[in-house]
Amino acid sequence: MSDVFSVEGKVAIVTGGNVGIGKSIAQRFLQEGASVVTCSRRDYDAPPAAEGLDDVDGRIVHRACDVRQVEQVDEVVKTCLDTFGRIDTLVNNAGGSPPTDSATASPNFFAAVIATNLTQVFVFSQRVNTVMQGQDTGGTIVNISSMAGLGPSPILAAYGAAKAGVINATKTLAQEWGPKVRMNCVAPGFIMTEGADYLAPTDEAKEALRKGSPLKRIGMPSDIADVVLFLAADASRHVNGETIAVDGGGNIRRGG
Repeated sequence: MSDVFSVEGKVAIVTGGNVGIGKSIAQRFLQEGASVVTCSRRDYDAPPAAEGLDDVDGRIVHRACDVRQVEQVDEVVKTCLDTFGRIDTLVNNAGGSPPTDSATASPNFFAAVIATNLTQVFVFSQRVNTVMQGQDTGGTIVNISSMAGLGPSPILAAYGAAKAGVINATKTLAQEWGPKVRMNCVAPGFIMTEGADYLAPTDEAKEALRKGSPLKRIGMPSDIADVVLFLAADASRHVNGETIAVDGGGNIRRGG
């Protein structure tokens, strides 16, 4: 593999990095020789390997962090710098929302969804940008949005609005923080993770999604991880402020 696709020796922070898409992203970085700090609201007592993340040569550290709490975000950044000395990539993956009827959802619910999926992306990115601006080689930030942020998202109105905000923020901050920091976005479609059942709760629903895809397959977490790896590597050195839809071409069918 050409060196421009390599992340060997680099250091990444992956939020929400111990389940689903985030876990696959962390695994991919480790496989390619990077060091990784994962964080999630759960404080894991077991070593990372017990959670399916192989601790190779001490290259992974996990910290409990509610990404909505600024002081906890600062602790994760400090842990990364104290342990590995730099931050080359931040992957803002943490987020999510339960399906909710928009007509009856409370203002507090909407505020919580925005804080979880948009505000924390700004805050974490601000903290890491400060570090990257002081590094000779700068760094990259990859935000995980959603196809819900690119079109209508019934029963996920607040989530879709927050993810649309992530896409817009990506474009704006990419202009403000260059040339030291590149920022891009990945918008997954339906991905087969632990939390996917509320969108396709039955085998029949999943089969309908598969048949409806131009590629005739359902997306897997590794499909997202590989695109994130590309955006973190020098191979994407002239890609900035972009959103890559990773949904098997479903966006084409929708006219997006």
